[in-house]
Amino acid sequence: MSFSNENVKSEQLGHLGLLASVINDLGIIEKIDSRLELNADKGGIVTFGRRVAAMVLNGLGFMNSRLCMTSHFFQDKPVARLLGDEVNSDNLNDDCLGRCLDKIAEYGTTKLYAEIAFEIAREKGLLGQRLHLDSTSFTLQGRYDVEVPEDAPTPTYGYSKAHRPDLKQVMMSLVQGGEANIPLWMESLDGNSSDKKSFQETVRRVNTFMKGLQKSNEKLYFVVDSAFYVPEKLAELDDVFWITRVPAQLKEAKAWLKQAQSMLDWEVLDEQNRACQKTVDIHGIQQRWLMIESKQAIEREEKTFRRKLNRLSEELIKKLWHLGNQVFQCQEDAQKAIAAIEKKLKYHQIHYEIIPILKHAGRGRPSPDATKKLTGYRIEACLASDLEKINHHRQSLGRFLLATNQLDYQVLGNLNVLKQYKEQSCVEAGFKFIKNDSFELDSFYLKTPARIGALMMVMTLCLMVYNFAQYHMRKCIIENDDVLPNQVGKPIQNPTMKWIAELMHMIAVVTITTEHQRHRVITNLKQVHQRIIAYFGPCALEMYDLPPDMTHVEIDHTKYKNINQWCER
Repeated sequence: MSFSNENVKSEQLGHLGLLASVINDLGIIEKIDSRLELNADKGGIVTFGRRVAAMVLNGLGFMNSRLCMTSHFFQDKPVARLLGDEVNSDNLNDDCLGRCLDKIAEYGTTKLYAEIAFEIAREKGLLGQRLHLDSTSFTLQGRYDVEVPEDAPTPTYGYSKAHRPDLKQVMMSLVQGGEANIPLWMESLDGNSSDKKSFQETVRRVNTFMKGLQKSNEKLYFVVDSAFYVPEKLAELDDVFWITRVPAQLKEAKAWLKQAQSMLDWEVLDEQNRACQKTVDIHGIQQRWLMIESKQAIEREEKTFRRKLNRLSEELIKKLWHLGNQVFQCQEDAQKAIAAIEKKLKYHQIHYEIIPILKHAGRGRPSPDATKKLTGYRIEACLASDLEKINHHRQSLGRFLLATNQLDYQVLGNLNVLKQYKEQSCVEAGFKFIKNDSFELDSFYLKTPARIGALMMVMTLCLMVYNFAQYHMRKCIIENDDVLPNQVGKPIQNPTMKWIAELMHMIAVVTITTEHQRHRVITNLKQVHQRIIAYFGPCALEMYDLPPDMTHVEIDHTKYKNINQWCER
């Protein structure tokens, strides 16, 4: 028989089968459908769970395809394989997805996400006691001069973390935790909300929500940035433990940070860090303060400080040169001019002399016995470094303060306090992922503010699926003492899901239709791909038409010299 476009069809599968299997294993579709009921009498075809799953697959497609173009994204994808036989790309149009966002907003975005996330975390045993909280902003391409529902974020102007004060924005708070670092809580906030207020409220709401889920009376640990440290409000959170950074502007913090080395009792934490601790009482709250000194931070801040000193020296030398060319009518004016500069000095001293200017009066060559007249005063000055102030500042380089209300050193050691705070970067990495160009959602436009909060929930679900898939894959690789090739062909045990997507981007589903039957073949499926798919379990194997009993595919890595040879197998 002859082959043509009519009887041969190719659909791009790539890594989407892995993501669809993760969505299925986490039960996201079923959990959403049990909460958001579809009204078939009004023409509903695709369940809300499948609509959300479609947006998640689009978001994690890494194809720079906006979520508003989901229908276009699925035109060359095996939709039935990924989402079910009753779904096709034409069903996933703007109206279908827009109504889904409206339904999420109606149920409550934070409520829906928290119920799903905590249920998944408990089922998978990933619900830890330490939670990391942070916030970010999203700029909006629209005026949004409409009435905002009570539970929706208000688009407005505020402090722009994206450095776009000309655009309206909304804020999002995110709480991540557990072994897989999945987001457990998300909130969409008004564009002008302040971290100093929202962090306290978020901690209180998360704690109340988790108390309703857990029968244990064990307190949670919240790790938050310095905006959380508002002493007069911390007393209201006596039923949680917290770890946060103390603002250096605080009076008590500033005095301790400047204290001389000889007056401090240091404890070595590791090769790079040491700490000293003390217990303080601020606004009636007993807390343990840790002053951390880092070798890496000292080196980094020393370079910055030297550049600052050099820049200040150059600026001051120019000012003194210009000052030396000025003529003052009296000594008091000259003294005031030099005092104005001295007042702003931090690390320098000025040595100067006010010299009278004497000149001959009249024209022509003066006679030998002619006397000079006083015409003004000038300043001769030179700049010197104030070594005492410089050394005093240098001894505080590389220091910062952490605080916790867990006073028991045996329960939470100083090293663990530092480790937990350093892991705060996981939330920042989550924001970086969500605002990645692959999403094209660092700024967006939607019809209503209610849909903005719902879209934020979908974006957070994307992060959950991504983090869980990456955690699961790395765990399986380590448990099987296996490796995968990285971008330069070296064996690693911690590949990212984005790299896996790049490895698998050529996998496609080819369908050949004849008069009597249809043949479906998965093409470009190498052994390295089969190994990855096997780690994701039976559902993933079914997605790629692999035997359900296949558990592992062995490859002798030593036979291949580069990544191309390795991946071809």
